Order: sequence, then structure tokens, then C-alpha cells
Amino acid sequence: MAQAKKAKAAKPADKVDYEGNPLPDLPDLSWMGNTFQWGTKALPERYGGGLTLAALNIGIYGDIPEHIPHRNRLPRGAVPVISAGNIGGYYIQDKYEQWADSSPYLYEEGISRRWSTATDIPWETGRGLSDDVEVAIAQVATELSNWGSVESEVVSAWLQNLSPGYHEVKYYLSTAVYDSARIEEGYRKRALLNGAGMMLESPGRMNRACLESYGSWSNTVLFMWILRGSLMQAIVRYLSVYGPTEADRELAFRILPDIMRKSAYACDHIRFAISKKPELITTFNAGLTVAEFAQLSDFNDPVLWEALAIIFGDGVENMDEGMKIVLELQQHFLETYISKCSQANLGREAQIKSGAWAGILMGVPMTGHATPDEMRAQVAAIMQKNSGKK
Repeated sequence: MAQAKKAKAAKPADKVDYEGNPLPDLPDLSWMGNTFQWGTKALPERYGGGLTLAALNIGIYGDIPEHIPHRNRLPRGAVPVISAGNIGGYYIQDKYEQWADSSPYLYEEGISRRWSTATDIPWETGRGLSDDVEVAIAQVATELSNWGSVESEVVSAWLQNLSPGYHEVKYYLSTAVYDSARIEEGYRKRALLNGAGMMLESPGRMNRACLESYGSWSNTVLFMWILRGSLMQAIVRYLSVYGPTEADRELAFRILPDIMRKSAYACDHIRFAISKKPELITTFNAGLTVAEFAQLSDFNDPVLWEALAIIFGDGVENMDEGMKIVLELQQHFLETYISKCSQANLGREAQIKSGAWAGILMGVPMTGHATPDEMRAQVAAIMQKNSGKK
């Protein structure tokens, strides 16, 4: 036994200290050298900005590739492990398909503007409306809640397909899901506040266009946050001014920046995609032409416009006056949509001003009651009247 111990102690592989005492085997720590750029330090922003997402993009970590070859959860800048392999999803691997330079900044703004519909809206001020105005605001709230629900579901479904290598986009979109859910939640609360409850759902043609925009994430962004987003922005902006109670105005005022962040991402992303692949202009414009027909079809439903006219006119008896403000809202929607298309380098102004929307811009509101022929006749009468003034 003593000889065996002596032989074991004499093995060259044994580790001993300077006095010859045996040392325990240490684990293999070679993994500690597996980093592409040791010593890269992210610094907080000056003047109190904190450690932001954009501040992390330094050294190799600021190198954002045009293509991510890995279809797994590999964080950008990490050393890949061969055994990790690929998993399902993450098939959108090119930068032009999802990127927007504004993503990290929109993320920081989104999380810094945290607010709650439960505690930040003065719900006690939302009382005392006449029955017709209460029903009207409940109807508008129902449709806005419906649109928010569609947005959160659509973005959630796309997240599993966007490469984690462009984490700034996914971080921002996670806040966009929350913002959309808060629209659904906030306007559901408004509909139920005084007993009117949920009313008629949206006609759903534009909902379907957003839900079934399988062609690309870019198409989804175009339909949901540039086209329909412009309409939602216009409605909420007008409710922030003409809402019948302080609670209605505050709710709309709080939601408006959330909507505008999504449209900012959308415009930035489409502009970036076109800068990389100019041929996408044709594809995007063709997709918008189809989506506009869906939006136009929803426009021909009178429920939303009549509800808004009742709100803006402060009652059924003043709907005609309220419809004048509805026309302003519809015009504001189209001007906003044209502006967003211009920001995205799509330039649809000529198509919109010469197409089915032209009547609105000339002063003929869509109420859902006039037939296309009747609207054309109204447009022709305005054109003739204007030509006689010259």
C-alpha cells in the first residue's frame, strides 16, 4: 500500500506547490478566453442619460452585419457554439428586412414614458355625459380597442421570425406590443366606464389585411403602422382635443406618443429597406394599393363616422356640425398618410390625390351613406364650382 501511494505521488501529472504538497486538479477554464474583444467598455451617456442601448454599440458590438447566418438565439457579438445548431423560426435574417436606425432610441423612449391606464387617467372625470354621446364614445372605444388587439397579436406573431442578431429591433417591438395592448386595454376600460359597454366591432377588412400580410414584415409595417396607423393617429389626436370629458382627452393624449413611435419606426424601416434595395419601391407601392382598398372599404361603414360626429357635435341633434369636424379628421388622416409615405421615400401623393380618396381632400366626407356615383357627382360639382371662380 505504501509503495502504491509512493508511485502515485511520483506521477508527473500531479500538481504540487513549492513545498511539494499535492494540489487539487483545477477545472478547464479555457472558455474564459472565448471573447472577440476583451476590454470593450460601454459607458453611460453624459448629462444623465444613463447606460442606453445605443451606448452598447461600440467596437465589434457596433458592427451590425447585413446578414445574420445563425438561426438560433446567438446574441450579436457572442462566440458561436457549434453544438447549439439551429432552431425553428428566425428566418428573417437580413438587415434590410427589419432594421431601423431609430430602434434603440425608440426603445429607450418607450420604456422611459411608462404610464398606466389604471392610475394615470382621471376616470372620475369621465361621467355625466348624455346617453347618445356616451354610446358614441363607447363605439369609438370599441373600434380602437379592436385595432390595438390586432396590432399586439400581429407583432407578437412576427417576433419569433425576426433574427435576434438585430436585438435593437426586437427590444423596441416588445415595447410596441405593450403599447398596442395598452390601447386595447385603455379603450376597453373607457367603453365599460359608464355602462354603455362594448359596441359594434370594426368591419374588419383592414384588420384582415394586417393579420394576413404574410409577404414580409415590411408589408405588415406598411399596412398597420403607416396606412392604418395614420388613421388611428388622426382619430386619437382629435379625441385629445374634442374628447367629451377630461378622461377621454387625457387617455388620447397619453396614447398619441405611443402611436407616433410605431409610425416613426415604420417610416425609418421602410426608408432603410429601400436604400438597400430600391426595387422594393414597386413592391411596397403595389402592396399599399391593395391595402388602401381594404381601408377604403372600412371607410364606407357609417358607424365610426356617425359616432365621431355625435362626439364632436355634442349630441345627435348636432351631428351635421360634428360631421364637419369628421371631414377635417379624414383630411388630416390623408395628409398624415401622404406625409409618412414621403418620409419613407414611397411618394404616394399623386396616387392618393387622383384616386378614390380625392373626394375627401376636396371637401366631400365619406359617411358610408353616399354611393360611389353620388360621391363622384359631388366631386364634379366642386370642381365645376372652383373652375368658375377662376
